[in-house]
Amino acid sequence: MDYYNQTFDPKGELPDSWHGHDFEKCAFQKLDLSGAVFAKSNFINCQFEECNLSKINVGNTKFDEVNFVKCRLVQVDFGHCNPFGFSVGFGHCNLDFAVFLNRNMKKTRFDTCSLKEAHFLKCDLTGAVFQECDLELAKFGENNLTQVDFTSSYNIRLNPDDNKLKKAKFSLRHLPGLLSKYELDIKS
Repeated sequence: MDYYNQTFDPKGELPDSWHGHDFEKCAFQKLDLSGAVFAKSNFINCQFEECNLSKINVGNTKFDEVNFVKCRLVQVDFGHCNPFGFSVGFGHCNLDFAVFLNRNMKKTRFDTCSLKEAHFLKCDLTGAVFQECDLELAKFGENNLTQVDFTSSYNIRLNPDDNKLKKAKFSLRHLPGLLSKYELDIKS
């Protein structure tokens, strides 16, 4: 079924299933959809606000120009999404334990997000911005982090040898997290 320019909230009528539908220019507000199956659905130019989307199944789901604001996306594996047109943005979201695998995420914004133990593997994050994000125990491996802005984020630990970091931006306080593999004793 196709949905166009609709708002979904707890007061209104919701689809019986979230699987295999097309949603364009739709808004999703204050919904608890934890564990829902979004597989084979298409979300185009949509916004999720204050939704619990933890552990959703996103197998072959298309997210094209989708923004998540104040949402819980704990343990969501975005590596299972349809890679074609994958374009997302996150503001004030909890993305702890989320997985981003083989995603083209150029210029993606993560504004004031918790990304504890999130995994970014084999992603192109060229020009992405991590603004005031908590990256405690987040894993970065085999990514293109060219021109990524990490200056205002914290708890960053990544191996520069495992990621392309040309012109990436860090603050001086990130130096220990970038050199941790060398087991250096850095004094301020």
